[in-house]
Amino acid sequence: MKKYILLLCFTALLASCSTGRLSKSDALSESETIILGEIKILNEGKDVTKNAKIYFDENEKGVLSYKLSEHGLLVMKLPKGNHFVKYIYTPYGSINLPIGYANIAVPEAGKSYYIGTIVIDAQGKLRKKSRGIIYDTDPKGLKEEKAEITVTDAPDAATKAYHDEFGADKKIEKALMTVTE
Repeated sequence: MKKYILLLCFTALLASCSTGRLSKSDALSESETIILGEIKILNEGKDVTKNAKIYFDENEKGVLSYKLSEHGLLVMKLPKGNHFVKYIYTPYGSINLPIGYANIAVPEAGKSYYIGTIVIDAQGKLRKKSRGIIYDTDPKGLKEEKAEITVTDAPDAATKAYHDEFGADKKIEKALMTVTE
């Protein structure tokens, strides 16, 4: 019986999370926009980007998240408005960022925004998971820490991947991520 209840809870948790992964067949709603960029996650000099997941915002109805490839390219749909990176999960551990530390502003729906080539250096602050997926996707109880985040304006790889997938006629505007100190 315990296994059945656990399976049911796990299934409900997965169903409540939403991902912003974009495919050719997706249509944007009136309130959505597209962000693209390149994210690299380092920890003590080692590249831990492959299979990492970035969680945006903090809300009660699920989480906007994006699973990165080993190259770290990001093409994601989000509701228009202001967003922030809240949580970074890697197979080597996780880090919970302070609310409003790494911010993205996408002011208009229906547009595509380049958010930057972003390097996140966790500097050894990645915490190993200890209670499974519930711990990993519930950052409320975790200590918030700042990672070193560098944002550069080098859109070549991200825009090429986006144009290859969705067509070269798509206009891309800049809305680089900002990091507060």
